[in-house]
Amino acid sequence: MFRFFKDFFIYGVASIMGKLAAILLIPVYTGVLTKEEYGAMALIVSCKGIIDLFSNLNIHSGIIRDYYETEDDRTKLISTGFFSILGFSNFTLLLVLLSTNFFIEKVLGIAEFKSSFILMALSIPAGSLMSYFSILTRFKKKPIQYSIGSFVQLLVQISISLIGVVYLELGIPSIFLGVLMGEIVSIIYFSFLNRSYIDFCFERKYLKRALLFAIPTLPAILAGWIDSSLGQIIVGRFIDLKELGVYSLSLQIASVFTLISAAFQNVWSPYLYENYNKDTFSLEVTRLFSTITTMLLGISIVFSFLAKEFIILLSNDSYVNASLYLPILCIAMSFYMIFPFATSGIVIARNTYYIGLGYLFGSMFNICSMLLLIKYIGVLAAPVSLCISRIISFVFMWNKTSKYLHFKCPISLLVSIVICSLLSFLCNYFSLSFTYRSICCLILLSFVILKLYRNNGGYIRFNMQ
Repeated sequence: MFRFFKDFFIYGVASIMGKLAAILLIPVYTGVLTKEEYGAMALIVSCKGIIDLFSNLNIHSGIIRDYYETEDDRTKLISTGFFSILGFSNFTLLLVLLSTNFFIEKVLGIAEFKSSFILMALSIPAGSLMSYFSILTRFKKKPIQYSIGSFVQLLVQISISLIGVVYLELGIPSIFLGVLMGEIVSIIYFSFLNRSYIDFCFERKYLKRALLFAIPTLPAILAGWIDSSLGQIIVGRFIDLKELGVYSLSLQIASVFTLISAAFQNVWSPYLYENYNKDTFSLEVTRLFSTITTMLLGISIVFSFLAKEFIILLSNDSYVNASLYLPILCIAMSFYMIFPFATSGIVIARNTYYIGLGYLFGSMFNICSMLLLIKYIGVLAAPVSLCISRIISFVFMWNKTSKYLHFKCPISLLVSIVICSLLSFLCNYFSLSFTYRSICCLILLSFVILKLYRNNGGYIRFNMQ
């Protein structure tokens, strides 16, 4: 468990840098860009999510699944994954470039932002390869080298974006150019670290095995995109870009949860594959599950009850309505954060189609609910539908995982997240003063700290004896 948290915090530094930088840049972007530009940027990013799915078919997950089982033939395995992703991603890029006008005019309705869309499209192969090589670095258990690469990529991306947006006043194309250049630098770095595994060889059996593992997960990824991004497209098309800009801001602030989730997901797969056969696995995972859920409860309390202050601090008064969406998003983000626990048994058993079904059930509800509610509650339909969708997906996948692995789910803590977030929503909706909300926040946080101490204090004393 010590090793898990050691890697967790090292990977966390790399993840925190990127997410924290994105949050700290919010005042800059909201001060320079209009709400329409902010909304258009959100639409393009949302569209990129579905394009990325088809650009690599999640092949890297199938390759990585066999990483520890093919030590003697690892070069052929990794080279097969590399050339497969390179081919699929460039073919997807060609299709997107040929259909650019259709996407920006018919699908997104943002013809004036064509240059930004093209820059996004050019990052498709770069993003896929960067992701593949960075994952290989994680599985080689090189967290420090991984963090260095992430930092360099982030530095290049932010530098180009800020120069273009603030000094050259080129608008959102500068942001997508920064992303592209950062990914290219990252590919050079991570491919150099993994150069010993890349050769001019290709094994169809490894590609077939990877696809058999990865393809059943595609519905889950598609459903995940529907949950996270389709709502923004619907808001942009059915309401307007200004309201989308406000909602997108709340989503970006809620992404603070990924300060934990990115680090957690980086170490979870290697930890799971290496330890699931050990006798102490169930006990350790139960403790991890409870500890991480308690941390999520604390983060939810802070960001829900002080949502208005965070919005004003990071943007301006014109975005204050985002404080209504943030508490609901805290529930959705919390449940998404613990999806790796809910899918662990499914992955070990190689029944990955259950992951697809879980996401599919949730996303189907998300679409139906949002199309029904948006006429009555407006933009609020997006976070509400997303929240319920994530809960449905979690419950379904956890029910399947519990048949293969036996560790406890902290149900009381999950219920507490929902109750506290809904309570804070009411406080924001009825405009309770900062004093009242702060008092509620401090009282609830004291219980969270006590819970963390009880969970881990006893564990520390036990290991010292």
